[in-house]
Amino acid sequence: MASSPGLYFFSILSAAFIAVVASLYLGETKNSTSALYCVSDPTKQYIKTLNNSVSEAKCFQVQNGVFTEVLTEVPISNKNEIHYLDGFVLPGIIESHGHILQYGEMLESVSLYEAESMAEVRKRIKAFLDAHKGEGYGTRDKWIRGIGWDQKYFGGVMPTADELALDPALASLYIMLDRVDVHCVLTSQKVLDLLPNPLPKAPPGGVVVTDPGPGVFCDNAMDAIIYPLAPKPDVARKTRWFKTAMRELNKIGIIGIGDAGMRPDDVAILEGMAEKGEMNLRINVMLECAERNTYCPGETKNLRLLDHPKGMGGSMLMLGGVKLFADGALGSWGAALLEPYSDKLETSGTMLINETELTNVVNDWYTAGFQVNIHAIGDRANRAAVDAFENVLGSNCDGCNSARRLRIEHAQIIHPNDQKRIVKFGIIPSIQPTHATSDMAYALDRLGSERLSNSAYRMASLFPPSLSSPVSPYPGPVLGSDFPVEPPNPFHGMFAAVTRLSPATLTSPSGDGGWYPEEKLSVEQALRGFTRNGAYGWLKEDMIGAIEVGKLADWVVIHKDVMADQSGVSLREVVVKETWVGGKKVYCIEGREQIKDDSKENGVYGLLEWLRNRVASATKCMGWTEAGNSLVEEL
Repeated sequence: MASSPGLYFFSILSAAFIAVVASLYLGETKNSTSALYCVSDPTKQYIKTLNNSVSEAKCFQVQNGVFTEVLTEVPISNKNEIHYLDGFVLPGIIESHGHILQYGEMLESVSLYEAESMAEVRKRIKAFLDAHKGEGYGTRDKWIRGIGWDQKYFGGVMPTADELALDPALASLYIMLDRVDVHCVLTSQKVLDLLPNPLPKAPPGGVVVTDPGPGVFCDNAMDAIIYPLAPKPDVARKTRWFKTAMRELNKIGIIGIGDAGMRPDDVAILEGMAEKGEMNLRINVMLECAERNTYCPGETKNLRLLDHPKGMGGSMLMLGGVKLFADGALGSWGAALLEPYSDKLETSGTMLINETELTNVVNDWYTAGFQVNIHAIGDRANRAAVDAFENVLGSNCDGCNSARRLRIEHAQIIHPNDQKRIVKFGIIPSIQPTHATSDMAYALDRLGSERLSNSAYRMASLFPPSLSSPVSPYPGPVLGSDFPVEPPNPFHGMFAAVTRLSPATLTSPSGDGGWYPEEKLSVEQALRGFTRNGAYGWLKEDMIGAIEVGKLADWVVIHKDVMADQSGVSLREVVVKETWVGGKKVYCIEGREQIKDDSKENGVYGLLEWLRNRVASATKCMGWTEAGNSLVEEL
């Protein structure tokens, strides 16, 4: 097909645009070793530093990816050299508990969150297949994956393989769907056909659900029975998942995540990415053995990360110790409780490892010099974790955990006696505020009023009475979301922590005042939980977590002042405008703005206007406003 003169001119302009931006970029990077950044409107905007010596600022200097100066006023003498930040500035957000590979996979899977019936689940699977025709989904080598179903929408009854097969279009496909908490999977009949008949018995710490029918496997049962049958994604696909997830997390202000359990083979992929400069998100990874809850030095010994205590690739990849699992999840009655469930008296949940073995494996990793992070949701599991930590810290420990930073991941239901022990030892609770606001719909049924009121979903009571202590530097819990179990937006997590309301519905079972409001955090506490405290939980408080001289230059620009509304309600409305990691802009909302293309209506003049808009937007996003303005004037 012959091309028109307009299209030819358009191609020339596009090439010119690329060349201009490239030249601007190269010119900028040559002089980018030192730069001064200030808020664009110092009469209204400010930088919340979380720096104890300078709490609010107007500017900071960055050199080689590190903050070198923090200024309370905008310098008058060198205004032409200032890079302006159009908004309110916070330290970069640290998400202390998530699963980045699973999140990347989820973004290419069937989303089943809030599916209110199995008919809706089937409908969403078919929509996914329609969107991916010809890609081989549903075959033995490429199963359909999904996440987010919850039996609370199905009358509290676990779904079955037969229900998936009610649609003939799905009956012959290989399907594996994660429950919302990722502690159970629902499988199709084709997957069940790969297993012996009758079905294998569940291993210790696992459940094979057969009532009202087969299809669901939980905890150690899914690990031992189902996962070995599933196709294994190759390195190229996992690399794509990592990169996709990083980009999405940058969009919501996240500069670093604590990955809560990654196999050494997957860590090796990140090592390669870090060395090539392909990471735009800091990842503090907790190692997980191929066989959960074991000591596996043979699997980890070849990781290059072990030889880099400050991390690889400019501290983009860091070691966060090891991950162990004490129990399952509350929603599937898997959290291990000291007393039976109030709505299922025949069970007290599931310990994935018994107390003696947990104590032994903690001792193995602790002795080898690793930080230990234990998943514990129920009060029995939390007691087992505290007991195992006391065994290595010593019963006379008074804040001594500041040296090793042993952590309990989730820390959801803790007997009052064990809450006191956690505070005494300085054990770090790693809490996900949106778990509380998601679970509040059924927590009373599961736990009963007494257990719920004195043991469950503590937040404020786990913070120290002041920000500093002569005995321990412990700053309080570290906060996260457990994405993809919950959406990763940290400002929604802060909203949940401060209001004790659901970010999705703005409600709670207790009304507008919030669910157990005595456990509300202040806005400052919530922000610290996602910044300074997160850095402490990584043993990296000297490197990240605040805008402070000597720390890595990670920050986020948002559209409003979250400190102005101490109710926390406005946290839910925060829009992230820019995200910076190590002095490098990794996300900018300006570059995502859709600019109308009038070229078809206005010919060459339309193309020129399109180019002017593209240059203005791109250069503003990249911080080259003055150079961009000059170029726009020439155009």
